[in-house]
Amino acid sequence: LECPTGGSSVGCSLGFSLHCTNQSQPLPGLLPQRTTRMFHADTYDCHDDSAYFLFVIRDPVDRIRSAFLYERPWNEETLKKFHPNEYDRRKAFFIDCSYYYMEDYVQRGLTKHGDASEECKMKAFTALWGVKHYSCHFFFNYQFHLEGIPKGAKILVIRNEHLVDDWNGVEEYIGGEKEVIPSNHSLPVMNGSQKNPRDKYLSKEGRKIVCRQLCNEIINYKMILRRAVNLSPADVDQSMKELRKSCPHYADIEACPNPMPDIEEKLINTRGYVDKVMIGSYLHNKGKLESGEPVTNDANDGNHTDDEFTDDGYQLR
Repeated sequence: LECPTGGSSVGCSLGFSLHCTNQSQPLPGLLPQRTTRMFHADTYDCHDDSAYFLFVIRDPVDRIRSAFLYERPWNEETLKKFHPNEYDRRKAFFIDCSYYYMEDYVQRGLTKHGDASEECKMKAFTALWGVKHYSCHFFFNYQFHLEGIPKGAKILVIRNEHLVDDWNGVEEYIGGEKEVIPSNHSLPVMNGSQKNPRDKYLSKEGRKIVCRQLCNEIINYKMILRRAVNLSPADVDQSMKELRKSCPHYADIEACPNPMPDIEEKLINTRGYVDKVMIGSYLHNKGKLESGEPVTNDANDGNHTDDEFTDDGYQLR
């Protein structure tokens, strides 16, 4: 068993260094012993004959909200000081476009009536679709990890909404104790911080907009659930019920208004295919490299119809 694909609380409990506290220790049982390597964003140190990959997943909208808050800089000074390698792309998205709150990002950047510039609207869409790299957690999405694992590998899943039950289920699946974590316990929280109410707010209308633009990501989320060898049909049904509450218009469709992005070049350049990375990067930027012009991160490529800006709302809980 190799390679968890994200989730700080689970990662630290497995023994990986993912924003862990000094007091964090791997949990008992077989799972931390058997989970030996990692595929998380552009970190890939797995063997390409790995039989099992452990995915840590959550509702797609909740994942995006969490990623937005995690990567949002407080200001340009702290961004440059603490994240110099990510300064240019995060500044271009969060600071240059004034995307500071999730609701503002959705209403200003993902709607026809939004007051963001056309360039910033294009950044808003392409970031959320995972086709332009402004936010790491937006870019390295479910599609990236699902298409990045070796063909034929089996998937184990721990759902954020059912952490203890799924951890115990995976532990039992690989031959460990049935209830290595008591059902009344929880995993230690890592990488958490206090947020004000405006940080967490996403309106009913805003959620519907995000659901629409995450349509393909929802399909990949469902594919991961269905491929999970440790989840029972009842487990999958429970997650589908939760998804229907979160995104009722898109939970049960299997084809989206926009086609699934082609991420072959993205995988070649960032997933870690050593023998292909250099030629892949060269071919990706060939025209710009040979023109003598500087390579830029152009956010204005693509065509979008008015229909993609649909922003009608619906009732949620």
